[in-house]
Amino acid sequence: MSKVLVVYHSGYGHTKVVAEHVAQGAQAQLVAISADGEITEAEWAALDDADAIIFGTPTYMGNVSWQFKKFADATSKIWFTRGWQDKVFGGFTNSASPNGDKQVTLITLQTLASQHGGIWVSLGIPPSNTS
Repeated sequence: MSKVLVVYHSGYGHTKVVAEHVAQGAQAQLVAISADGEITEAEWAALDDADAIIFGTPTYMGNVSWQFKKFADATSKIWFTRGWQDKVFGGFTNSASPNGDKQVTLITLQTLASQHGGIWVSLGIPPSNTS
């Protein structure tokens, strides 16, 4: 069985709810990024050991939360050693607005996965066409 982790930041609790549902569906372990943008050494080790990592963050001001960005920047030590090379990645976001630049946040998550040499898994859903 694959080891899947959902690493997320939630400012007001909404992203936590989504993360819990994602984790349930993927049979994954949850890793919550703290209000200070930190995770524990044991959680870093679990991410290193995972087969797949799913990122989750709210969209604030058109991108990831600063806490998620701090976590992402801290992964540069792992990037240097190619520690997450060939892992499978996915991601999700939400915001209070029905639109609100969530695409930029998802592109940021995909770029982070690509920086690590990971394999990004999309939903495989074509864009809707209502014309």
